[in-house]
Amino acid sequence: MSILLNSLLPVFLLILLGAALRTTRFVPEESWPGMERIAYYIFFPALLIQTLYQADFGELAATKVAAGLIAGILSMLVAMIVVRPLLQPVLGIGSASYSSLYQATTRWNAFIILAIAGEIAGARGLTIVAIAIGTMIVPINIFNIPVVAMLGDKHETKVNPLRQIAGNPLIVGVAAGLALNFSGLRLPVPLEVTMGLLGRISLPLGLLLVGAGLKLRLPGQAIVTVAVGTVIKLLVMPAILVLGAWLFGVRGEDLLIVALCGAGPAAMNGFLVARELGGDAPLFAAMVTAQTLAAFVTIPLVILVAGWLG
Repeated sequence: MSILLNSLLPVFLLILLGAALRTTRFVPEESWPGMERIAYYIFFPALLIQTLYQADFGELAATKVAAGLIAGILSMLVAMIVVRPLLQPVLGIGSASYSSLYQATTRWNAFIILAIAGEIAGARGLTIVAIAIGTMIVPINIFNIPVVAMLGDKHETKVNPLRQIAGNPLIVGVAAGLALNFSGLRLPVPLEVTMGLLGRISLPLGLLLVGAGLKLRLPGQAIVTVAVGTVIKLLVMPAILVLGAWLFGVRGEDLLIVALCGAGPAAMNGFLVARELGGDAPLFAAMVTAQTLAAFVTIPLVILVAGWLG
């Protein structure tokens, strides 16, 4: 347990540092969007390209992992639609608010998970998370955007999920890394070293940005919805992903990293989707904040259970 906490604590300390830097205005407010842009479009794609370019898929049951992740995330996406007629009246929320609950329970923050997976399982862990990014982002966006568009208050606004997927730099990074790996091409050493340096910047900067994006004031009237969304995201989603991977024969450390992919908080990019399509953007931000804070407690639990099962 001490090894696990030693791996997790630096991750959450960086998140708290990011929140402190923004709250105290130590970093000017106008600087954060630029840092978010360069991290999202350059640093993280570089990390994914290098990770998948160097991955040895011969030692990794990549097909089983991908199939399990797809089965798990599709089950989660469909389940949250099926339970809506029961869950929405119980929580006493409107359709726009449920669309934010849907996003907050089905999206995931790859930046946090990459940092933790790298600490726990090294290059193998990073490779599995990269596979998760490549397999899960597509169905997540294909389901989330129409759901928010249907339930939100701005029905006249149209967002094309396929265009969002094609323009997602993380998907581009995964595709480029896989293409380089399977083609057998070798990058020139200076370029490979440059990619490595960019990738090393991505994780600490990404964690600072996660902290800077937190909305530290929770809406008191929606505390039950925030709590329910946090439990579903941090405990139910990893259980469903683990079940899907288990059924496809994933075991050991690989199963642990699959569980980790479900155990992290939702990503704040859903806030923009909610705001654009008329979802409850403040509620979404509150749920992400609560999930990020609670994840420090729930992630060790999920990892221990997944390790025992694996």
